[in-house]
Amino acid sequence: MASLFGCIHAAGGEGADGGIGSSTSQLALVEGYASGADPVEVIIIISPGCPKCAAAERTLEKVGQTVPLNVSSYYYYTDEGHRIIDQLNARDIPAIIIGTEVIDYRDYGGDASILENKALRALHNQSQRSETAPSIGFPGNTSPIQQREDALPGYDLQDLSLSTALAVTAGGFVAGFNPCLFGILVFLAASILSTSGKRRELIMMVVFFSFGIFSMYFLFGLGMQRLLHSEAIAATFRYALTVLLLAAGLSQVIDAILLKQGKASLFRTDWALQYFQAGVEKGRFSSYFLAGALFSLVKIPCVGGLYLAILDLISAKSYFVGAAYLMFFNLGVILPIIVVGGFLALGMSPDRVDRFRKDHRVGMRLFTGLMLLVLAPLIYWQII
Repeated sequence: MASLFGCIHAAGGEGADGGIGSSTSQLALVEGYASGADPVEVIIIISPGCPKCAAAERTLEKVGQTVPLNVSSYYYYTDEGHRIIDQLNARDIPAIIIGTEVIDYRDYGGDASILENKALRALHNQSQRSETAPSIGFPGNTSPIQQREDALPGYDLQDLSLSTALAVTAGGFVAGFNPCLFGILVFLAASILSTSGKRRELIMMVVFFSFGIFSMYFLFGLGMQRLLHSEAIAATFRYALTVLLLAAGLSQVIDAILLKQGKASLFRTDWALQYFQAGVEKGRFSSYFLAGALFSLVKIPCVGGLYLAILDLISAKSYFVGAAYLMFFNLGVILPIIVVGGFLALGMSPDRVDRFRKDHRVGMRLFTGLMLLVLAPLIYWQII
Protein backbone atom coordinates (compact mmCIF):
# COMPACT_ATOMS: atom_id res chain seq x y z
CA MET A 1 0.00 0.00 0.00
CA ALA A 2 2.87 2.31 0.85
CA SER A 3 4.44 1.74 -2.52
CA LEU A 4 1.32 2.85 -4.32
CA PHE A 5 1.13 6.04 -2.28
CA GLY A 6 4.70 6.86 -3.19
CA CYS A 7 3.97 6.33 -6.85
CA ILE A 8 1.26 8.96 -6.93
CA HIS A 9 3.26 11.59 -5.09
CA ALA A 10 6.23 10.97 -7.34
CA ALA A 11 4.42 12.73 -10.10
CA GLY A 12 5.45 16.09 -8.69
CA GLY A 13 7.69 18.06 -10.97
CA GLU A 14 6.18 17.17 -14.30
CA GLY A 15 4.62 19.62 -16.69
CA ALA A 16 1.23 21.19 -16.27
CA ASP A 17 -0.36 18.50 -18.39
CA GLY A 18 0.88 15.79 -16.03
CA GLY A 19 3.24 14.38 -18.67
CA ILE A 20 6.64 12.89 -18.10
CA GLY A 21 8.45 15.72 -19.75
CA SER A 22 9.60 14.18 -23.05
CA SER A 23 8.82 11.17 -25.22
CA THR A 24 12.54 10.32 -25.17
CA SER A 25 12.65 9.84 -21.40
CA GLN A 26 9.48 7.75 -21.51
CA LEU A 27 10.94 5.59 -24.31
CA ALA A 28 14.14 5.13 -22.31
CA LEU A 29 12.11 4.06 -19.33
CA VAL A 30 10.18 1.48 -21.35
CA GLU A 31 13.34 0.11 -23.00
CA GLY A 32 15.15 -0.07 -19.67
CA TYR A 33 12.53 -2.35 -18.18
CA ALA A 34 11.94 -4.33 -21.34
CA SER A 35 15.42 -5.80 -21.06
CA GLY A 36 14.46 -8.20 -18.25
CA ALA A 37 14.57 -5.93 -15.22
CA ASP A 38 12.72 -7.02 -12.12
CA PRO A 39 9.16 -5.68 -11.66
CA VAL A 40 8.86 -2.43 -9.78
CA GLU A 41 7.14 -2.65 -6.39
CA VAL A 42 3.99 -0.52 -6.31
CA ILE A 43 1.54 -0.15 -3.42
CA ILE A 44 -2.03 1.09 -3.59
CA ILE A 45 -4.21 2.00 -0.61
CA ILE A 46 -7.89 1.26 -1.23
CA SER A 47 -11.23 0.87 0.54
CA PRO A 48 -13.94 -1.79 -0.04
CA GLY A 49 -16.36 -1.08 -2.87
CA CYS A 50 -14.50 2.06 -3.91
CA PRO A 51 -15.05 2.90 -7.62
CA LYS A 52 -12.18 5.42 -7.60
CA CYS A 53 -9.86 2.68 -6.32
CA ALA A 54 -10.98 0.25 -9.02
CA ALA A 55 -10.31 2.89 -11.68
CA ALA A 56 -6.81 3.50 -10.29
CA GLU A 57 -6.08 -0.24 -10.34
CA ARG A 58 -7.15 -0.43 -13.99
CA THR A 59 -4.77 2.41 -14.81
CA LEU A 60 -1.93 0.57 -13.07
CA GLU A 61 -2.76 -2.55 -15.09
CA LYS A 62 -2.42 -0.44 -18.23
CA VAL A 63 0.94 0.92 -17.06
CA GLY A 64 1.97 -2.64 -16.24
CA GLN A 65 1.63 -3.56 -19.89
CA THR A 66 4.51 -1.17 -20.59
CA VAL A 67 6.60 -1.46 -17.43
CA PRO A 68 6.57 -4.66 -15.33
CA LEU A 69 4.92 -3.91 -11.99
CA ASN A 70 4.34 -5.87 -8.82
CA VAL A 71 1.26 -4.18 -7.35
CA SER A 72 0.28 -4.81 -3.73
CA SER A 73 -3.02 -3.43 -2.41
CA TYR A 74 -3.99 -2.76 1.21
CA TYR A 75 -7.25 -1.68 2.76
CA TYR A 76 -6.84 1.65 4.55
CA TYR A 77 -8.27 0.34 7.84
CA THR A 78 -5.82 -2.56 8.27
CA ASP A 79 -2.85 -2.24 10.60
CA GLU A 80 -0.46 -2.29 7.65
CA GLY A 81 -2.59 0.24 5.78
CA HIS A 82 -2.61 2.65 8.72
CA ARG A 83 1.13 2.19 9.20
CA ILE A 84 1.86 3.09 5.61
CA ILE A 85 -0.53 6.05 5.61
CA ASP A 86 1.08 7.47 8.74
CA GLN A 87 4.67 6.94 7.59
CA LEU A 88 4.25 8.28 4.06
CA ASN A 89 1.70 10.98 4.94
CA ALA A 90 -0.87 9.82 2.38
CA ARG A 91 -3.80 12.22 2.27
CA ASP A 92 -6.72 10.38 0.70
CA ILE A 93 -7.98 7.18 -0.94
CA PRO A 94 -6.87 5.76 -3.31
CA ALA A 95 -3.17 6.46 -2.90
CA ILE A 96 -0.39 4.98 -5.03
CA ILE A 97 3.17 4.55 -3.81
CA ILE A 98 6.22 4.00 -6.01
CA GLY A 99 9.53 4.10 -4.24
CA THR A 100 9.19 6.89 -1.70
CA GLU A 101 6.80 8.95 -3.83
CA VAL A 102 3.06 9.19 -3.12
CA ILE A 103 0.28 9.97 -5.59
CA ASP A 104 -2.98 10.88 -3.89
CA TYR A 105 -6.37 10.92 -5.57
CA ARG A 106 -6.44 14.71 -5.35
CA ASP A 107 -3.23 14.82 -7.41
CA TYR A 108 -5.03 13.59 -10.53
CA GLY A 109 -8.70 14.20 -9.71
CA GLY A 110 -9.95 10.99 -11.30
CA ASP A 111 -8.31 11.67 -14.70
CA ALA A 112 -6.81 8.33 -15.77
CA SER A 113 -4.43 9.92 -18.28
CA ILE A 114 -2.96 12.22 -15.62
CA LEU A 115 -2.59 9.29 -13.23
CA GLU A 116 -0.85 7.24 -15.93
CA ASN A 117 1.61 10.05 -16.64
CA LYS A 118 2.28 10.62 -12.95
CA ALA A 119 2.88 6.91 -12.42
CA LEU A 120 5.31 6.81 -15.34
CA ARG A 121 7.10 9.86 -13.96
CA ALA A 122 7.45 8.14 -10.58
CA LEU A 123 8.72 4.98 -12.30
CA HIS A 124 11.18 7.07 -14.29
CA ASN A 125 12.48 8.69 -11.09
CA GLN A 126 12.72 5.30 -9.43
CA SER A 127 14.69 3.85 -12.36
CA GLN A 128 17.20 6.72 -12.15
CA ARG A 129 17.71 6.09 -8.45
CA SER A 130 18.11 2.37 -9.12
CA GLU A 131 21.03 2.99 -11.46
CA THR A 132 23.22 3.98 -8.53
CA ALA A 133 22.03 1.05 -6.39
CA PRO A 134 23.67 -2.40 -6.43
CA SER A 135 20.53 -3.92 -7.92
CA ILE A 136 17.17 -3.06 -9.43
CA GLY A 137 15.70 -3.33 -5.93
CA PHE A 138 15.82 -0.65 -3.29
CA PRO A 139 19.24 0.45 -2.01
CA GLY A 140 20.59 -2.01 0.50
CA ASN A 141 17.60 -4.28 -0.22
CA THR A 142 15.58 -2.03 2.07
CA SER A 143 12.08 -1.03 1.02
CA PRO A 144 11.11 2.64 1.00
CA ILE A 145 8.71 1.94 3.87
CA GLN A 146 11.52 0.48 5.94
CA GLN A 147 13.70 3.47 5.08
CA ARG A 148 11.00 5.83 6.32
CA GLU A 149 10.46 3.78 9.51
CA ASP A 150 13.87 4.94 10.72
CA ALA A 151 12.73 8.57 10.55
CA LEU A 152 8.99 8.47 11.18
CA PRO A 153 7.27 7.05 14.26
CA GLY A 154 4.22 4.85 13.78
CA TYR A 155 0.85 5.19 15.45
CA ASP A 156 1.43 8.66 16.83
CA LEU A 157 -0.64 11.82 16.34
CA GLN A 158 1.51 13.34 13.58
CA ASP A 159 -1.36 12.95 11.10
CA LEU A 160 -3.56 15.36 13.07
CA SER A 161 -4.59 18.39 11.05
CA LEU A 162 -5.81 21.62 12.63
CA SER A 163 -8.17 22.31 9.74
CA THR A 164 -9.66 18.82 9.97
CA ALA A 165 -9.99 19.10 13.75
CA LEU A 166 -11.85 22.42 13.36
CA ALA A 167 -14.11 20.94 10.66
CA VAL A 168 -14.91 17.90 12.82
CA THR A 169 -15.62 20.17 15.81
CA ALA A 170 -17.93 22.29 13.65
CA GLY A 171 -19.75 19.11 12.56
CA GLY A 172 -20.23 18.18 16.20
CA PHE A 173 -21.56 21.67 16.97
CA VAL A 174 -24.13 21.36 14.17
CA ALA A 175 -25.17 17.94 15.50
CA GLY A 176 -25.49 19.28 19.03
CA PHE A 177 -27.33 22.48 18.11
CA ASN A 178 -30.91 21.22 17.83
CA PRO A 179 -34.34 21.63 19.45
CA CYS A 180 -33.89 18.41 21.46
CA LEU A 181 -31.03 20.06 23.33
CA PHE A 182 -32.82 23.31 24.12
CA GLY A 183 -35.97 21.57 25.32
CA ILE A 184 -34.17 19.35 27.85
CA LEU A 185 -31.74 22.06 28.96
CA VAL A 186 -34.55 24.55 29.61
CA PHE A 187 -36.43 21.93 31.63
CA LEU A 188 -33.39 21.11 33.76
CA ALA A 189 -32.48 24.75 34.32
CA ALA A 190 -36.02 25.69 35.32
CA SER A 191 -36.23 22.68 37.66
CA ILE A 192 -32.94 23.54 39.40
CA LEU A 193 -33.73 27.22 39.76
CA SER A 194 -37.18 26.46 41.17
CA THR A 195 -35.78 23.83 43.57
CA SER A 196 -32.61 25.46 44.93
CA GLY A 197 -32.40 28.83 43.19
CA LYS A 198 -28.60 28.55 43.18
CA ARG A 199 -26.66 29.52 40.05
CA ARG A 200 -23.72 27.43 41.25
CA GLU A 201 -25.94 24.35 41.19
CA LEU A 202 -26.95 25.20 37.64
CA ILE A 203 -23.28 25.49 36.56
CA MET A 204 -22.42 22.10 38.08
CA MET A 205 -25.45 20.57 36.36
CA VAL A 206 -24.25 21.87 32.98
CA VAL A 207 -20.71 20.55 33.56
CA PHE A 208 -21.67 17.05 34.65
CA PHE A 209 -24.59 16.81 32.23
CA SER A 210 -22.22 17.66 29.36
CA PHE A 211 -19.62 15.19 30.62
CA GLY A 212 -22.24 12.43 30.65
CA ILE A 213 -23.10 13.08 26.99
CA PHE A 214 -19.44 13.33 26.01
CA SER A 215 -18.56 10.05 27.73
CA MET A 216 -21.37 8.04 26.12
CA TYR A 217 -20.69 9.26 22.58
CA PHE A 218 -16.92 8.96 22.95
CA LEU A 219 -17.02 5.39 24.25
CA PHE A 220 -19.53 4.39 21.58
CA GLY A 221 -17.35 5.98 18.91
CA LEU A 222 -14.25 4.10 20.08
CA GLY A 223 -16.15 0.83 19.79
CA MET A 224 -17.37 1.75 16.30
CA GLN A 225 -13.81 2.60 15.29
CA ARG A 226 -12.79 -0.97 16.11
CA LEU A 227 -15.73 -2.41 14.18
CA LEU A 228 -15.02 -0.29 11.12
CA HIS A 229 -11.52 -1.73 10.95
CA SER A 230 -13.10 -5.10 10.18
CA GLU A 231 -13.21 -5.78 6.44
CA ALA A 232 -16.63 -7.47 6.54
CA ILE A 233 -18.23 -4.57 8.42
CA ALA A 234 -16.47 -1.77 6.53
CA ALA A 235 -17.59 -3.25 3.20
CA THR A 236 -21.28 -2.89 4.07
CA PHE A 237 -21.22 0.07 6.46
CA ARG A 238 -21.12 2.66 3.67
CA TYR A 239 -24.32 1.32 2.10
CA ALA A 240 -26.12 1.08 5.45
CA LEU A 241 -24.95 4.58 6.36
CA THR A 242 -26.25 5.99 3.07
CA VAL A 243 -29.70 4.54 3.74
CA LEU A 244 -29.62 5.82 7.32
CA LEU A 245 -28.64 9.33 6.22
CA LEU A 246 -31.47 9.43 3.68
CA ALA A 247 -33.99 8.20 6.27
CA ALA A 248 -32.72 10.61 8.93
CA GLY A 249 -32.69 13.53 6.51
CA LEU A 250 -36.23 12.85 5.30
CA SER A 251 -37.49 12.47 8.86
CA GLN A 252 -35.98 15.84 9.79
CA VAL A 253 -37.58 17.54 6.77
CA ILE A 254 -40.95 15.89 7.48
CA ASP A 255 -40.72 16.97 11.11
CA ALA A 256 -40.04 20.54 10.03
CA ILE A 257 -43.18 20.44 7.88
CA LEU A 258 -45.24 19.04 10.76
CA LEU A 259 -43.97 21.70 13.15
CA LYS A 260 -44.68 24.40 10.57
CA GLN A 261 -48.28 23.13 10.43
CA GLY A 262 -48.54 23.24 14.22
CA LYS A 263 -48.55 19.46 14.66
CA ALA A 264 -46.63 17.36 17.18
CA SER A 265 -42.95 16.64 16.53
CA LEU A 266 -41.71 13.21 15.50
CA PHE A 267 -38.85 13.59 17.98
CA ARG A 268 -40.70 14.04 21.24
CA THR A 269 -38.61 13.75 24.40
CA ASP A 270 -41.25 14.45 27.04
CA TRP A 271 -41.29 10.75 27.98
CA ALA A 272 -37.82 11.15 29.50
CA LEU A 273 -38.59 14.23 31.59
CA GLN A 274 -39.62 12.20 34.63
CA TYR A 275 -36.18 10.57 34.74
CA PHE A 276 -34.43 13.93 34.45
CA GLN A 277 -36.66 15.35 37.18
CA ALA A 278 -35.68 12.48 39.50
CA GLY A 279 -32.01 13.29 38.93
CA VAL A 280 -32.54 16.96 39.72
CA GLU A 281 -34.37 16.17 42.95
CA LYS A 282 -31.45 14.03 44.15
CA GLY A 283 -29.16 16.98 43.55
CA ARG A 284 -26.02 14.87 43.21
CA PHE A 285 -23.36 15.36 40.57
CA SER A 286 -23.58 11.68 39.65
CA SER A 287 -27.28 12.20 38.93
CA TYR A 288 -26.47 14.99 36.49
CA PHE A 289 -23.88 12.76 34.82
CA LEU A 290 -26.41 9.93 34.45
CA ALA A 291 -28.99 12.39 33.13
CA GLY A 292 -26.50 13.43 30.43
CA ALA A 293 -25.82 9.79 29.57
CA LEU A 294 -29.56 9.16 29.27
CA PHE A 295 -30.03 12.28 27.16
CA SER A 296 -27.33 11.04 24.75
CA LEU A 297 -29.63 8.09 24.04
CA VAL A 298 -32.73 10.28 23.75
CA LYS A 299 -30.81 12.51 21.34
CA ILE A 300 -29.81 9.73 18.93
CA PRO A 301 -32.69 10.39 16.44
CA CYS A 302 -31.55 14.02 16.25
CA VAL A 303 -27.80 13.51 15.78
CA GLY A 304 -27.33 9.85 14.84
CA GLY A 305 -26.98 10.30 11.08
CA LEU A 306 -24.33 13.01 11.23
CA TYR A 307 -22.53 11.21 14.07
CA LEU A 308 -22.18 7.98 12.07
CA ALA A 309 -21.12 9.93 8.98
CA ILE A 310 -18.29 11.53 10.95
CA LEU A 311 -17.28 8.11 12.27
CA ASP A 312 -17.12 6.80 8.71
CA LEU A 313 -14.92 9.69 7.59
CA ILE A 314 -12.41 9.44 10.45
CA SER A 315 -12.22 5.64 10.27
CA ALA A 316 -9.69 6.05 7.45
CA LYS A 317 -7.23 7.34 10.03
CA SER A 318 -5.23 5.27 12.49
CA TYR A 319 -7.04 4.28 15.67
CA PHE A 320 -5.33 6.89 17.83
CA VAL A 321 -5.76 9.70 15.32
CA GLY A 322 -9.39 8.70 14.83
CA ALA A 323 -9.90 8.75 18.59
CA ALA A 324 -8.43 12.27 18.74
CA TYR A 325 -10.80 13.50 16.00
CA LEU A 326 -13.67 11.75 17.78
CA MET A 327 -12.82 13.75 20.89
CA PHE A 328 -12.97 17.00 18.89
CA PHE A 329 -16.33 15.98 17.44
CA ASN A 330 -17.82 15.25 20.86
CA LEU A 331 -16.47 18.53 22.19
CA GLY A 332 -18.43 20.18 19.40
CA VAL A 333 -21.56 18.22 20.39
CA ILE A 334 -21.50 19.49 23.98
CA LEU A 335 -20.38 23.03 23.08
CA PRO A 336 -23.98 24.29 22.57
CA ILE A 337 -24.88 22.89 26.01
CA ILE A 338 -21.97 24.72 27.62
CA VAL A 339 -22.76 27.98 25.81
CA VAL A 340 -26.51 27.97 26.48
CA GLY A 341 -26.00 26.66 30.02
CA GLY A 342 -23.49 29.43 30.64
CA PHE A 343 -25.99 32.09 29.58
CA LEU A 344 -28.61 30.54 31.84
CA ALA A 345 -26.17 30.53 34.75
CA LEU A 346 -25.39 34.21 34.10
CA GLY A 347 -29.03 35.12 34.48
CA MET A 348 -30.79 34.50 31.16
CA SER A 349 -34.35 33.38 31.69
CA PRO A 350 -35.14 29.74 30.73
CA ASP A 351 -38.35 31.04 29.16
CA ARG A 352 -36.32 33.17 26.76
CA VAL A 353 -34.30 30.15 25.64
CA ASP A 354 -37.50 28.14 25.23
CA ARG A 355 -39.01 30.89 23.07
CA PHE A 356 -35.90 30.81 20.88
CA ARG A 357 -36.29 27.04 20.56
CA LYS A 358 -39.92 27.31 19.50
CA ASP A 359 -39.31 30.19 17.10
CA HIS A 360 -36.41 28.51 15.27
CA ARG A 361 -37.00 24.77 15.59
CA VAL A 362 -38.51 24.54 12.09
CA GLY A 363 -35.42 26.14 10.56
CA MET A 364 -33.06 23.97 12.62
CA ARG A 365 -34.89 20.80 11.62
CA LEU A 366 -34.96 21.78 7.95
CA PHE A 367 -31.27 22.73 7.89
CA THR A 368 -30.25 19.44 9.54
CA GLY A 369 -32.46 17.39 7.21
CA LEU A 370 -31.15 19.00 4.02
CA MET A 371 -27.57 18.64 5.22
CA LEU A 372 -28.06 14.90 5.82
CA LEU A 373 -29.71 14.45 2.40
CA VAL A 374 -26.75 16.14 0.70
CA LEU A 375 -24.29 14.12 2.76
CA ALA A 376 -25.80 10.75 1.77
CA PRO A 377 -24.69 10.68 -1.92
CA LEU A 378 -21.31 12.18 -0.99
CA ILE A 379 -20.72 9.27 1.40
CA TYR A 380 -22.05 6.69 -1.09
CA TRP A 381 -19.81 7.80 -3.96
CA GLN A 382 -16.95 8.44 -1.52
CA ILE A 383 -16.55 12.02 -2.65
CA ILE A 384 -15.67 12.90 0.94
